Amino acid sequence: MNGYSSHTYKWVNAKGEVFYVKYTFKTDAGIKNFTAEEANEMEKKNPSFSKQDLYDHIESGNVASWTMFV
Repeated sequence: MNGYSSHTYKWVNAKGEVFYVKYTFKTDAGIKNFTAEEANEMEKKNPSFSKQDLYDHIESGNVASWTMFV
């Protein structure tokens, strides 16, 4: 799952130049989505599917990682 900052941050460099930035975190594992029908079924079976999927991934010895973009 990707992550997006909800706030804008003010960065000021050594020259006093101001930049307003947001952070984005892109998953290195890629994205795979359910169809609308599959999502409806999964919501009934396991509403915490995304958390469970991440937990299972890490528990099986895999690494979860994201790349940060500004």
